[in-house]
Amino acid sequence: MTALLSVENVSKTFSFRSGWFGPLTTLDALCDVTLSVAPGETLAVVGESGCGKTTLGRSIVRAQPVTAGKVTYRPPGHDPVELTALDKRAMKPWRRDIRMIFQDPMSSLNPHMRVFDIVAEPLRIHRLARGQELEERVAGVLEKVGIPRDAMGRYPHAFSGGQRQRIGIARALVLDPKLVIADEAVSALDVSIQAQVLNLLEDLKDEFGLTYIFISHDLGVVNYIADRVVVMYLGHVVENAPTEALFERPRHPYTEILLEALPIADPARRMRRAKTVRGEIPYLGSRPTGCPFHTRCRFAEDRCRTEKPALRKVGETEVACHFAETLELKGAYGDAPATRTFAKA
Repeated sequence: MTALLSVENVSKTFSFRSGWFGPLTTLDALCDVTLSVAPGETLAVVGESGCGKTTLGRSIVRAQPVTAGKVTYRPPGHDPVELTALDKRAMKPWRRDIRMIFQDPMSSLNPHMRVFDIVAEPLRIHRLARGQELEERVAGVLEKVGIPRDAMGRYPHAFSGGQRQRIGIARALVLDPKLVIADEAVSALDVSIQAQVLNLLEDLKDEFGLTYIFISHDLGVVNYIADRVVVMYLGHVVENAPTEALFERPRHPYTEILLEALPIADPARRMRRAKTVRGEIPYLGSRPTGCPFHTRCRFAEDRCRTEKPALRKVGETEVACHFAETLELKGAYGDAPATRTFAKA
């Protein structure tokens, strides 16, 4: 199947100075990232804080320019479009197709705007509706996400966290997008509200034919919603696999560590994790040579310290590890099959 969106060898470097006359420091937030998402798929991007997940999402929607590489969007019925080659004006029409849901539902909503104006703003910017038609489209999409019509005149502070996130989802969907990037869309919510929002996202995906890139650090959530998972570490993609395969048999030692962190009532697993996890995430300004994970990996050898492993196919998984074929790593649930964390209400 042809990918709806492809990210090819994308890198992003930030430069800054400490003070007016301090030395110039560069941080490589993304390093040669390559991935793709198929139409109708939910692709999860996971990793610890600072691994580059949000930077990747913002680079795809062109909220910030990339340093190298390209992002290609293939809209149905149109020729492929290289988004990274477009200027701000040429990018504007494609912002209707690719929308983003942000992490904090309070800070992402203007507290001085009514809900109606927040959701209507994209329609006004793209000049797609006005007057009665504008009001009906806003009311319709709000009702789809569970916000009643009579709440359109209220301000964000009058809503709960879950309701505010629903408003953010409505704002993303009001332009009828093809691809939605959800950046930690449920991490700021209570677990019970998380389940409601996840179920809502699943229902909207079926109703509108959406494709998701779901950015998260919570593998329990990812196991519920994702078809495929990309694991990132220090700005690198280290594993890319179907969700079930990744949870049952990870191929990269870092993925095993992430799975070990899942909250399961098994004291033996906690003891094992204490033995397998070592060290801290390196500073991005002085990243290690060779394999980016070798400073924390219990399997690291001399080759890992000098030679960076390429992302290659091992079974149905793409993995960047020199020893992926021979490592016997623990899955999320030991010998038991992977199960979903949340259940449909």
